[in-house]
Amino acid sequence: EGDPVHSERFCHDITMSDDNGTVLVNALRGDIVKFHQLSGGSIEAIGMLFSELAKQALPPQVICELLGFNKEEVKAAFEAGKPPTATEEQLINAVKQSVDPEDSVESYAPVLSKHIKRFENAQTVMAELTGQLTEFHTKAGGDVGKISALFSDLTPEPQKGKPIPAGMINALLRIDPKAAVCSVESFIACFRRNLDVADTVDIIRPVLLEHIAK
Repeated sequence: EGDPVHSERFCHDITMSDDNGTVLVNALRGDIVKFHQLSGGSIEAIGMLFSELAKQALPPQVICELLGFNKEEVKAAFEAGKPPTATEEQLINAVKQSVDPEDSVESYAPVLSKHIKRFENAQTVMAELTGQLTEFHTKAGGDVGKISALFSDLTPEPQKGKPIPAGMINALLRIDPKAAVCSVESFIACFRRNLDVADTVDIIRPVLLEHIAK
């Protein structure tokens, strides 16, 4: 038989966590909803958020479990090339479940704010630069080597201008490891996906124009 004291303590912790989760979700509901709207319920984006909240990388299966997805359905969706997306309700429930007794609004709010700002910045940048990114892709003929050179020149110091390791660019673009060209859709999606808050139009445009002119 289990230790009644330990069992009682465990149940107490779960209750405390549930109560804390409700308080936290009620306080941050506006930010959670905004994050969902900006991310489109992307499992990848939610995984990045939860990994930062947990201060460790969480595997996709953990994220899917938190969101209440059926494992087989998720597998089938990925194999079909259409990753599932979470509803607003699923995200809110997942945040509530993720809360521990020691967590607080003060620890969750800055992380949520950071991810919201990243999405907002990506929207601003892509609204300004999608046309020129498309022009670059057309001139480069979708050549992976030329795309790699652009990304390299956009990388912050001390890696700026250094060759991207073989295979990494294909992984970033999410194309076949041996592919020498990629579609404009894959290029644009990759660019958007990897934008950070510090990546502004003023920083990117001059480098992009330089590569268009080559």
